[in-house]
Amino acid sequence: MPITIMGDREFENVPSIKSKALRINLNENIYGTFAEIGAGQETVRNFFRAGGASGTIAKAMSAYDKDFSDAIYGVEDDKRYVTEARLKKNAFLRDQFN
Repeated sequence: MPITIMGDREFENVPSIKSKALRINLNENIYGTFAEIGAGQETVRNFFRAGGASGTIAKAMSAYDKDFSDAIYGVEDDKRYVTEARLKKNAFLRDQFN
C-alpha cells in the first residue's frame, strides 16, 4: 500500500531518488530543515538536483564544519559532533524558528 502525504502530486510507479526528492520539494506542506547524520551532504545534494528545493530546504549543515557546529549547538562534554543530543538540539531549534 503506497504512503501518501497531504499535498502529494502524481508520479511514476517506481520512483527514482530524483522523483522522490522532487515529490517532497513540490509538496507545499513541507518546509524546514533536514537533519541527517551520516549522509547529510549527499541527501541535500539530491534535493537540490531534483529542483524546487528552495521551497523545501531551510538549512543544510555538515557535521564536519566543527566551528560552525560548536557555535550553534555548543561543545558536547564528550567532544563528539554526531550525537543524539545534537540531533535533538537541531529539532528544538527548528521548532523554535519555523
